[in-house]
Amino acid sequence: MPRTIALIYLAAGVLWIFLTDRWLEWLDLEPRTLQLLQTSKGWLAILGSAILLYILLRRHKRRDDAAVSALLDSQREVQQMNAELEKRVAERTRQLQAANRELESFAYAVSHDLRAPLRSLSGFSQILQETATDRLDEKQLHYLRRIHDASQRMSGLIEALLSLSRITTADMVVRPVNLTQLCLDAGAALREKFPGHAVEFDVAPNLHVEGDARLLRMAMDCLLGNAWKYTIRAAKPAVSVGVQTGVTGGPIYFVRDNGVGFDMAYANKLFVPFQRLHPEAEFQGSGIGLVTAQRILARHNGRVWAEAQVDAGATFYFTVGAPLGSAATP
Repeated sequence: MPRTIALIYLAAGVLWIFLTDRWLEWLDLEPRTLQLLQTSKGWLAILGSAILLYILLRRHKRRDDAAVSALLDSQREVQQMNAELEKRVAERTRQLQAANRELESFAYAVSHDLRAPLRSLSGFSQILQETATDRLDEKQLHYLRRIHDASQRMSGLIEALLSLSRITTADMVVRPVNLTQLCLDAGAALREKFPGHAVEFDVAPNLHVEGDARLLRMAMDCLLGNAWKYTIRAAKPAVSVGVQTGVTGGPIYFVRDNGVGFDMAYANKLFVPFQRLHPEAEFQGSGIGLVTAQRILARHNGRVWAEAQVDAGATFYFTVGAPLGSAATP
């Protein structure tokens, strides 16, 4: 556009000079009159140029003012939308937090109230097994054992739920944690718990993080216990803990095993309470362990995910960032 205007102005100026000079020559005026007309012609050209320039500048100014006004209106609309969105997100967050607190309180209350009758059920069924065997036939004893085993499993589930509900509300004491030693201690506890399951256990040295040692020990108990359990069928069971560098340069820790693995198509069920990828008859468990580890790592501003192949083992990766809602030790 500016180039077009310049060309038009140049052409108009050339035509003005050429035509007016030809016209003055044709009039054949006296030199004094000719000089006066030449001067008037120059002033007229200047006045015309000034008027044209003024009109063009006013036009561009109106266009710029309209663009600036539209931009300011758009910015005000965006700011208003952002404020409304932030208000809505804050309100939804408060509602979700309140709902989560209610659900956790409900789960805690129900779990707590169920423990007493379950203890009675388990205890009385155990007494019957010990004292009434001579008065019950084999089928009745079978049913009694099933009642006792079911009450024991439910008691374990309730304890797991209570533990899970405490994780989200427990106070955190943040300090440097030797993750290597923590994993070695967890592995030693698993060896005592499963003395017949000889696992080759390897932990990378000098793994250090910042976090709550008690909660991190619970998370590693869950991840290592999961690996220990699913290597039960391996010819040479092996579990390892290590670290690698992520794409952003931060450390990514992992727990790797050579167990039964799982189909990655069902990986979205790993961290859902009570969701199991293997039948309980083959691998016993509460279905809470991985959820517990996930919540603990989330409280440490970290995350956990897995990669696996069927019958080729699994690797659980996790990060540990700056803990959220924590109090550092002095």
